[in-house]
Amino acid sequence: MTKREEKSEGEIWGEIWSKKSEKEEMAPLRMKEAPELLGSPQSLFAPILLWGEGKESSRSLLDSLLQTYGVGAGVFCSGAKDLKSAIKVRGESPSSKRIFDLYGELTNFLSLAEKKFEKEGLGKMGPMEVLLCLSALEFSDEPVDVAMFEVPKEGFEEIFKALDPSGLILTSDPSSPLPTDLASSSPFIVSLLQREEEMESLREVAEEAGACLLVDGEELKVSNDLLAVGGQVADLTTPRGLYPQVPIKLFGEFEAHLSLLSLSTAERLLSEGKLEEDLVSEAFSTVKVPGSLKVEKSDPLTLSSSAASPFKTDLCLSALEETFHPSSLVVVLAAGKGFDPASLKVLEGRCDLLIVTQIWGGKAGAEAVFSSAGQYFDSSRLLCVPDFSSALKKGRETALGQDGGCVLVTGGMEAVRQAEKDLS
Repeated sequence: MTKREEKSEGEIWGEIWSKKSEKEEMAPLRMKEAPELLGSPQSLFAPILLWGEGKESSRSLLDSLLQTYGVGAGVFCSGAKDLKSAIKVRGESPSSKRIFDLYGELTNFLSLAEKKFEKEGLGKMGPMEVLLCLSALEFSDEPVDVAMFEVPKEGFEEIFKALDPSGLILTSDPSSPLPTDLASSSPFIVSLLQREEEMESLREVAEEAGACLLVDGEELKVSNDLLAVGGQVADLTTPRGLYPQVPIKLFGEFEAHLSLLSLSTAERLLSEGKLEEDLVSEAFSTVKVPGSLKVEKSDPLTLSSSAASPFKTDLCLSALEETFHPSSLVVVLAAGKGFDPASLKVLEGRCDLLIVTQIWGGKAGAEAVFSSAGQYFDSSRLLCVPDFSSALKKGRETALGQDGGCVLVTGGMEAVRQAEKDLS
């Protein structure tokens, strides 16, 4: 037997993303059949689906709590840029050898599945379908007790039907309708308060299905939310009891409410009653969410955030304002690939100076964003400095000249990483 040629993680990632989905209307059927052909690996763990803006925080908080309790947990991140970021088990990425072996195991399955789907007229599987199967296979092989899936806006229905989840965490997303019709298959749903018509629909579906629905602001409550070093402390209340003054190592009111959703989910997974307060505090006080608002440097105060959408930009600015109360704000914007130009309108009313820059390449990227920003900012509040380090230096010098001045570096994870590097 010829030995398989060993592929690198990058080659495997590229091969997965080179796959072209066919017959999108057939994707739900493919996604229903694919795990069954694999032997239904999702039946060996409790799948939890997370939907909406802020799902990364909810997942990180829940993962930290499960690990604190010693529960084996897997994580699938739909927005990851590489395989080691996409799939994690017990907080760790799989080794290069494990990725190679796992993909080799899956390749044999894909060959059989595609022949079957072609015969049935279902078309070919796309990248997200393949990644979902890969993660389910890894989680069942480890094995884990719980697996959290950050679900993209597109394909939620397909993934939901494929996994038959044990629970749903619904945050909020002003740009997408809430998938209320799918709640009927989940034993429990925890949710932020949604738009009125969606909330009504969600309640009806949950009641008809006999699913437990817990809603922030109703069965779930955040109170006595106070600022603290590195984040905040808050009282979190669920139907099972009060958790007083829980330390949450994240900034902003929104993060406190996401913590509450994660806490309530953990209760359903781990216990018939209330969780131990000291373990909850330990988990939430040590959680790290890549890209969340954090302090990089003082004198002047310099923060970073990966916010790249209008919704997240607004949340980031609100958290910054309520926590640090800057007298003036300089934003250094290095727009990543996923940056939504509509975020510029949100920034316009909240910052005193916008410095547009970029991480790589020539001037083209920065100049394109600079041109778009000109729709909202007058020339006295807008600069284009293509070199990132020079832009950051200019921003810090400007803020330093203002009593209580502050700098925010934002636009995507690339901006956060570069700020960390420059300011370390």
